[in-house]
Amino acid sequence: MIFEALEYVTTPCPRWARKLGYLSEVIAIRHRGRRCRLDWADHLDNTKAAILAEADARAPLGDVVILGAGLCLDVPVADLAKRCDRLILVDAVRPRGLTLPANVEYRVMDVHGVSEALFNDGDPNIWARNTSPLQQFGDASLIVSANLVSQLPILPLRALRRRGLTQPMFEHGISGKIMRDHIADLKKTGVPALLIGENRRRRYDGQGALVSDENMAAQLLLPQPVKTWIWPIVPAGEGRAGERLEAEVGTWILQ
Repeated sequence: MIFEALEYVTTPCPRWARKLGYLSEVIAIRHRGRRCRLDWADHLDNTKAAILAEADARAPLGDVVILGAGLCLDVPVADLAKRCDRLILVDAVRPRGLTLPANVEYRVMDVHGVSEALFNDGDPNIWARNTSPLQQFGDASLIVSANLVSQLPILPLRALRRRGLTQPMFEHGISGKIMRDHIADLKKTGVPALLIGENRRRRYDGQGALVSDENMAAQLLLPQPVKTWIWPIVPAGEGRAGERLEAEVGTWILQ
């Protein structure tokens, strides 16, 4: 806990990212990733392989953009940097401790815009949204959304909940809107895009019984994925009372 607190205090990040919990989240993921490194290994390897395969299929490459880069646990930074002119890593917070090649830039931004708007305006109307931060990447050769899409609604919904600006019956709709916005934003760039995200999400209780099986792809109006694999997000021993959370991760080509 001491190391986590020191990291929180000493990591520079935008005020909106600190206030809405993005900094706390990246620190928590760093420590969970260490605890779950064996359980997560196949998922991280599969994500890296999917990114490199798509990069090779699109060669030669100018700029390559990775949305949701985070700690780069699932991003093959060194290999990818060798395949493109410039690699742009994007997330709400740049974590401490990353050593990057000379042609790699880490860009801090809100890829949807709702979180920054929540901080600045208090009550943004996401239903009337008509701009996309991703338009700045319209000249890229490839954009990758890496295990990001299902994470986008979590902290904005938490902020809305704290302020009494939402109700449980509406949260599913808000969540779906934010995720579908992200996919629409990727398509509107006109750039070839690789989406890596949850196809299904399954929860199990402490006895191993299936509690829920959520079809994430159907919420996002996506077709069958090109490839799938299993990611034990919260493996046995990590969750409360033995509960487990498992994702079937899929890949989609959007352009």
